[in-house]
Amino acid sequence: MQNLDQLRAAHALAWVNTCNPNSTAPTLVRRDAAKLPAMLLTNGLLAAFAFACEEGKDPRAGLKKVCEGIARHLAEPSTGLPELAGIAAPDKLAAKLAVGGALTLQRATTESLAYLAYLKRYAPKTDNGHAE
Repeated sequence: MQNLDQLRAAHALAWVNTCNPNSTAPTLVRRDAAKLPAMLLTNGLLAAFAFACEEGKDPRAGLKKVCEGIARHLAEPSTGLPELAGIAAPDKLAAKLAVGGALTLQRATTESLAYLAYLKRYAPKTDNGHAE
């Protein structure tokens, strides 16, 4: 049996590899994963998801990929949030959290921050649009 840190790390690494099949043009980069923790702490999980996943905002595509990764991670039953199991889309997750209990939102935010610590470490760093 794996502990929660192992599950976070494995999921983050798999998500980065899924989003970046072509390492010369990554779609999920470290700067996007590094922006989200501050947004979560300042505005909350729901506001961060609303900002990142707003339709028609192409410059936020990387942030949306990060939110998709968070949603997929929280949808895993092994994360300890059974009320969110199977809800892998950011918009559906936000809708569920908006009507759910405050404790569930708090636990989802805490787990998201812990997951982001791994995601930003595994995401490729870029320099002038080129992966290093």
